[in-house]
Amino acid sequence: MDAPEALHFFDRYDCFESAGDATRSRLRYDAIVGCNYEMFQDARVLNLNSSDGRWCLAALDAGASYVVGVDASRRAVENATATFNEYGITAGSFNFLNSELTAALKGMTAGEFDLILCAQSFELFDPRVLFGYMYRLAPKHVILDTTVSRGDGPIVRFDYKVRDASAPKGTRRHGAIVATPNHELIGLLCEYFRFNWRQIDWQAMGISDWTGVHDYERGRRSTYVLDRLSP
Repeated sequence: MDAPEALHFFDRYDCFESAGDATRSRLRYDAIVGCNYEMFQDARVLNLNSSDGRWCLAALDAGASYVVGVDASRRAVENATATFNEYGITAGSFNFLNSELTAALKGMTAGEFDLILCAQSFELFDPRVLFGYMYRLAPKHVILDTTVSRGDGPIVRFDYKVRDASAPKGTRRHGAIVATPNHELIGLLCEYFRFNWRQIDWQAMGISDWTGVHDYERGRRSTYVLDRLSP
């Protein structure tokens, strides 16, 4: 499906883009949103760890009817809300929740969302627990963009990630434990929690210069699309 506008999302909403990550931001958008426009049409979208709000706005821009962003940083939520207001986004089409993710998910009901977007959050939680919440909420689709570990058998590796000083002002987090699943574990969790799944083929996206996205080129990060199976 063609993009809704001739100009790229980051051309129309350039406040989210910095020179250092321009190529990466655009290619991630193309894989996460551009390859899946049909899933966003009139969808109610939940964006986990919404940060500066870029994926929430990308969802609305791609045709979503309503989006909820959840982030534990009060300042990130305030900044994202201010950005939406500056762009004149209809107030009733979005809501940002300042909450720890697990607390927010516990208060949500099954069928409340059509699409769950995990563009920068999966590694911050035990993947088994997060899959359990996604199963309970019963969305039609999940788009999962995550770092992928290497190793035989379904495994997850835990590491400590230091604070990201390069993150946008107001969205920086303290260090955190990062859980990195391997491809086999993601497949196993999809099977157990009744999701069909497929990977976005980054190699087929016509990328000639992989600068900034070598982790996708080498399979150390991947974009998955999950479809819920009928009960």
